[in-house]
Amino acid sequence: MNSQFVFILALVILASAVAYRRGGPPERFAALVIVAWVGSDAVYHLLFGFGTFARVDPVHVVFDVSELAAVVWLALRANRVWPIVAAAAQVMCVSGHIAVLVEPDGARRAYWAMTSLPQYIQLAALVAGAAAHQKRLRLIGRYRSWRYSWT
Repeated sequence: MNSQFVFILALVILASAVAYRRGGPPERFAALVIVAWVGSDAVYHLLFGFGTFARVDPVHVVFDVSELAAVVWLALRANRVWPIVAAAAQVMCVSGHIAVLVEPDGARRAYWAMTSLPQYIQLAALVAGAAAHQKRLRLIGRYRSWRYSWT
């Protein structure tokens, strides 16, 4: 395992743990989604090796579209602003796959950037959302976590 891979796993686990512990139900849901995605990706890479970003990896397309569906669902349901940022970042990621499908000779580095960097935007939005949740709790007390309550 290379050190960059271990660093990314540690960063995801730390940020997700902070958001899970300090956030409300939407932050916990997002933390679980991100950990599930990164965990699945880690297992995939440990079993099949790391890609080169030379062509579209169909497994990553499935992972990324699944995360997009979960984060868009969250953005539509949560009584928060930050999930919109996370959803936009995931749209960028999925767009990277589409761009390479349309133009296979696209730059390898651009493909990497479009499909890998949005994860950091999502982590930053998640941690900022958990911090905002804590501040809101201190200022106004308990409030609804979801736009529509099912209870």
